[in-house]
Amino acid sequence: MSRRTIYRDASPTERIYVATQTIVVSRSGIVGKVDREQFESAVAHLEARYGILRSVVEDGRFVERADAASSVAAWLPGDLWSADLLYEKLLNAALDTQSRVYEIHVIAAEDALDVFMLSSHAITDATSLVELHAFLAHACDCTVRSATPESDAQPFPTPVDEAVDKALAAVPADRAGTSDDYSGSYAEIPLPVPHGGGSLTHGLDRMVIEADGMHRISAACHAHGASVHALVLAAFAVAIGAVADGGPRRILMRSSVDMRRRLEPHVSPELVFSAITGHITAIPDLDQPLFDIAKLIFDELHEGVANGSIFRDYVNYPRSFGSPQQAPVALNISDMQSVHFRWSLEKLRVGGFEYALGWLKRFPNVSVSIYDGRLIANTVFVKEFVAPQTMRKISDNVVEILLSAGRSA
Repeated sequence: MSRRTIYRDASPTERIYVATQTIVVSRSGIVGKVDREQFESAVAHLEARYGILRSVVEDGRFVERADAASSVAAWLPGDLWSADLLYEKLLNAALDTQSRVYEIHVIAAEDALDVFMLSSHAITDATSLVELHAFLAHACDCTVRSATPESDAQPFPTPVDEAVDKALAAVPADRAGTSDDYSGSYAEIPLPVPHGGGSLTHGLDRMVIEADGMHRISAACHAHGASVHALVLAAFAVAIGAVADGGPRRILMRSSVDMRRRLEPHVSPELVFSAITGHITAIPDLDQPLFDIAKLIFDELHEGVANGSIFRDYVNYPRSFGSPQQAPVALNISDMQSVHFRWSLEKLRVGGFEYALGWLKRFPNVSVSIYDGRLIANTVFVKEFVAPQTMRKISDNVVEILLSAGRSA
């Protein structure tokens, strides 16, 4: 057998994602007729461009897969399968990174495809997923037109460790922040019953705000000097506080801000280089006005960039993730801001993009994307830790809080 390609070593953060089996389920729609043979051809172009998709993880390295099996794991009839059913199946599926790092599942209707990717978070952050779904749709479009998509090999997004180290080195000594000590009690989502061990099950709660409502919400954020990300985080904090009966009126909210896409309002072109993992914002008073909470979060995130604490969060993430010392956060928000597909389509069109991060943590994860002005927030939670009806109540309250904030601007 020929020597297999070694793509690169996994970074410390990627290794913790492999060890904890953290997965991502992403979804896009392709409107137009594409048969399976055409789709398989498009996938071949995708993998020719991003070779690491054909990798496995061995001894902390991404190494070329030995088998030639198709990455299209399922081609499902649209009259028997729904997106909800497939989300449930994939979020509770196992993905052995020693066998593959991603696979594709398709719900096929007569004139449209629902395309799901199940991938290891070690190779796909949200920005990477937008690129993969966008190029796959482009490759499908080219295939149905009997054209050849652009196929030059492209480097997959590389770990941001070097950029983070450079940013830390550039922080002036007199501005360097210190680590926060989160002592005392904080509001959390109530645990249904004490969990005695055993298997855990992912649930998915979906929150949608249409484009006209999002336009008003975005305008309100800018008028108050905050961001959509900060306001969504504030709305979830207030909604969680409402279900935490008798709990403290303060809360810790964790967020992953993708700095390769701009924060609103735009802050600095230097922020374009890096994704930030797992920063915790302390909200000391849940009874403040909503926009005061959002402004506190917005300012705290940007101060964290200025004093380097956000970059230290990234460096410390592999040691803190899942440790007993981890602060009792209530929720994590992974925020994409607006999603734009850069690849051209002539015959087909894309019908949306969204994603959901699956992990077995006490606190849920909310994956936010805004496509064509429409916000979709997919909250993945563990049913043994958060009752589905409690999660639904939180989401309903968040929608009402955000729409009310937009109406009040």
